[in-house]
Amino acid sequence: MQFPLHLHRYPFLRFLVPLILGIYFSHSFLHETGCGGIVISLLLLGYFCSFLIYHHFKKYTYRWLTGVSIYWLLFIIGTGITEFHLSTTHHQWSAEKCIYKVLLTAPPTEKERTILCPVTVLTKRDSCGIHSIQKDILLYLTKDSISRRLKRGDQLLFYGQISAPHNSGNPEEFDYASYLIHQGISGTAFAYTGNWLSAGHNSSRTIEQIALDYREMLLRKIKKLGFSGDEYSVLSALVLGYQNELSEEIKTSYSISGASHVLSLSGLHIGFLYFLLDFILSFANRRKESLVAKQLIIITALWGFAFLTGLLSPVVRSVTMFSLIALSKIRNNHPVTLNTLAVAALLMLVYNPFYLYDVSFQLSFSAVAGIVLLQPWIYSRINVKSRIGKYIWGLMSVSIAAQAITAPIVLYYFSLFSTHFLLTNILVIPLVSGIMYLAVFTLCLEFIPPIQSILAFLLKEAIKLLNGSVAFVEHLPFSSINGIWLSTTDVAILYLVLLFFTFFFILKKRWALFCLLPCILFLCLFHAEERYQQQSMRSIVFYNTRNCPTIQLIESKKTSYLFSAEKDSVPQKLRYAAQRYWTKLGLSNPLILPPDYQGTGIWKHKDILCFEGKTICMIKDDTWRNKVSDHPLYIDYLYLCKGYKGRLAWLMPLFNAQKIVIDASVSDYHRESFKKECRLLGVNFVSLSEKGALQIPL
Repeated sequence: MQFPLHLHRYPFLRFLVPLILGIYFSHSFLHETGCGGIVISLLLLGYFCSFLIYHHFKKYTYRWLTGVSIYWLLFIIGTGITEFHLSTTHHQWSAEKCIYKVLLTAPPTEKERTILCPVTVLTKRDSCGIHSIQKDILLYLTKDSISRRLKRGDQLLFYGQISAPHNSGNPEEFDYASYLIHQGISGTAFAYTGNWLSAGHNSSRTIEQIALDYREMLLRKIKKLGFSGDEYSVLSALVLGYQNELSEEIKTSYSISGASHVLSLSGLHIGFLYFLLDFILSFANRRKESLVAKQLIIITALWGFAFLTGLLSPVVRSVTMFSLIALSKIRNNHPVTLNTLAVAALLMLVYNPFYLYDVSFQLSFSAVAGIVLLQPWIYSRINVKSRIGKYIWGLMSVSIAAQAITAPIVLYYFSLFSTHFLLTNILVIPLVSGIMYLAVFTLCLEFIPPIQSILAFLLKEAIKLLNGSVAFVEHLPFSSINGIWLSTTDVAILYLVLLFFTFFFILKKRWALFCLLPCILFLCLFHAEERYQQQSMRSIVFYNTRNCPTIQLIESKKTSYLFSAEKDSVPQKLRYAAQRYWTKLGLSNPLILPPDYQGTGIWKHKDILCFEGKTICMIKDDTWRNKVSDHPLYIDYLYLCKGYKGRLAWLMPLFNAQKIVIDASVSDYHRESFKKECRLLGVNFVSLSEKGALQIPL
């Protein structure tokens, strides 16, 4: 068997590498320096110099300059388009509160305490006049009856401050600021009730908004067919990519069983539709003209489906890839190659370089690459004679190939590995394909109500069977391995191991063994060093969370405590702020301290705590107000949280505090007041909402 890893046969794969390097260089290094234009100019100068040298000598010995010039140009293109996208997203917002006019570009989303509105800022009004802006932001409104009635196209006036995307500064937290920038979001703002009002409605719509309106129409039709609860949420996710109503239980169940990829509308689902259309139109394969017409019909149908899903980015990427596959099928019978995949990636990254940092983009392309590279070799290892056996082994070989390539990415982002992924895919893939086909026919046969009702019943039963199968796999023993931590260095080394493994075991290249073993050794040494550094992990961490003022006291991997102002659901509220940090350190579930507690190295009474010689007092209400003391209590950290409405000067006669910690839950007014008092009193302080989490090693 010929292994498809001869790079000279895949020129677009070679073109893709310098483009990706240019994107990474600009995103990680160049933009922060603020001299992107100068660097790009120097790169262009170097390109033209190499071009002129080659054309001046025109010797065969300088032929390599042609390839160097092409790669250099692609590196410059990657750098330039990334700089352009970053500059269009970035905006220097005013530090003062202003009046902004905004337009709702998508339906608002109801959160726990607020209404999230994706808006475009149209104008800003300040003391200097009215300024046009045209930047996308996320506007959070206080949840009430008026904000719940907002809809896409509404124009609002609000008084407030817009901040550029920023992270909370918690250790190992998700990079939310970069995520927003990659989505084209230039800032975030919050407006209380009374600080905003409706300013009319704009009925004009973009193509994407028209597509979203059609998706809303299809969602209403699904509800009219009697779908509700988990059946409705799963069907909406599978067919239309609408995930807003997926419950946490369903998400967890699909994630543990290794089936979470089916809930994200992407390459798998588009592949089902592609093969369905290819099968229905198989009669058109005989003549060249009919074959061309067939592929054009398939491409049109796929893009029509993408339109009905609201032109979601993962769907658009998948439809682009399958459109290229359809076009390449006109010329040969083996269209799915690394070259086709590289062309799709090249076009998408030129259009939007931030796709490179999208998890679904990384998983989709790596999975297809794994199938193209490894699946034929894996399938040929076992000779199966029966038709059913061939089908099952073919499905398993595809799953193994895709899982092998995507495993490092999955472990890096989700810290979880599903051990029963083969069983899950054997059960889930046929069901998902059947559900997709049934859903298409059910929605298309609206003009024949009796048949539509029968199909809707079958569709509902199929979704119940799908959810039941996923739940069955989830509850099997050792269904997943949790708490796996990988760094970017680990991911890079693992892919090198996969590469050299391929060369040695598949291509029989002996030299790859001498590269494979050092990579494995380096990976082991790297983790051994991390383990050694984590031996002395005793520390105190003040987390930056608005809804859950909490201190974590870390004694060892097995022993840590949470000192919180909240009483219920503390670990759940801290999940987004601290879960990745806990996973990295390998911490066991922390103990939530009761009002009174005493153990080795720790003592707590009500709101005063002593841990490893450090004393902390949490001020979360007016308990200490109007109290007097002849001898102020020595406190290392005075922790001011929401609920305390008094002044800092009232606490000074009671406590001799070395540092004041102002929690993020404190309102803006009280935070500024506390900071002003700290400066006047000459007290050392830190504001968590501004500086991020406070880590104190012991």
